[in-house]
Amino acid sequence: MIKKIRARLNLRRHIRTFGDTVAAHMPQWSNHSNAVLIIRLDGIGDFILWLDSAKEYRKIFPDKKIVLLANTMWAGLAECLPYWDEIIPIERNRLSDDLIYRYKFFNKIRKRRFQIAIHPAFSREYLIGDSLIRMSGAIQKIGVRGHMNQSYRKEQDKSVSDAWYTKLIPGDKAPMMELKRNAEFIRGLGVKDFESHVPKIEKLLDLPPSLKIAKPYCVIFPGAGWKSRMWPSAKYAELIRRISASSKWQVVLCGGHDEKIICERIIELSERNAVNLAGKTSLVELVEIIRNANLVVGNETSAIHIAAATDTPAVCILGGGHFERFLPYSPEITSYAALPVAVFKKMDCYGCDWKCIYPSKQDNPTPLCIDAIDVKQVEKACAQIISKAS
Repeated sequence: MIKKIRARLNLRRHIRTFGDTVAAHMPQWSNHSNAVLIIRLDGIGDFILWLDSAKEYRKIFPDKKIVLLANTMWAGLAECLPYWDEIIPIERNRLSDDLIYRYKFFNKIRKRRFQIAIHPAFSREYLIGDSLIRMSGAIQKIGVRGHMNQSYRKEQDKSVSDAWYTKLIPGDKAPMMELKRNAEFIRGLGVKDFESHVPKIEKLLDLPPSLKIAKPYCVIFPGAGWKSRMWPSAKYAELIRRISASSKWQVVLCGGHDEKIICERIIELSERNAVNLAGKTSLVELVEIIRNANLVVGNETSAIHIAAATDTPAVCILGGGHFERFLPYSPEITSYAALPVAVFKKMDCYGCDWKCIYPSKQDNPTPLCIDAIDVKQVEKACAQIISKAS
């Protein structure tokens, strides 16, 4: 059985490699367009943190059409922002898993004949961002020297894909907060004095009546990109009881469709009359719900970065896997609003990239660095924000 699975995976890899080679050598008959393609396909939180740098591309390329290749997860939000002229949405998981979709999409991008293609991600992915750079057929292909992410042959793949770029901007190998990392790339494009700031998202729309909540209210966002990184539901439920008792604020739980059941369970455990909006909002609507909230509490996820970008006080329950890369925000970073408060329990293994050295329990897969965070710690951080609001 194992041999058969390996044989299928090898066959799939060979087919994908053959298809990529064919797509990369498709003839391009027309002249290059006066357009810049920006490839940004990571998660929602990464996209939010990138927005302060994204606005600089208009200044760097004032006479060119700017086209953003966008993850479908946040493409709708990107369409509301003025930093680009066109958006091409892409299902990133299908790009690596669906070989027909991959081949057709590569041909679509190659036919656009972009003059410049830019891939500003420090953590590169061979099968996605790097491969799109290769297929773009652009005259200039710019990226970061960075490191390879999600590849079992990191060194071999990086040595191959480095050659697909015409320019690789050096990146400091030392750990760096993502806002600073994005600013480093912009300076590499020629804006020598550019410094990192917390991005600011202006009002995008008026919420429909069904999503308008009487203030004051608190948003609880219990989901996470990786479910094991979520603070336990029982602790969220206890926190809701304490917030309700101390503030009388309405509690609203938000998240995607996948978090709907988790949010229902938390409300059930809390025995409070909380509102469950998980799966009922678009990303743009979620931004406005967070903007109008008095407080946001969540794991290390997009909701915390949205709160920072909309001037909403936030408390983040933070583990150690990516500590100081995405959160906490560096205190020297300029912000027009209060930075999110990170609650954590520092351990020697912080910075493990979520390769936990402690065995997980079958009944509780939450990493120790998150599970060890006590409800009282989070309540204390929330109480300070509630007191200021009062």
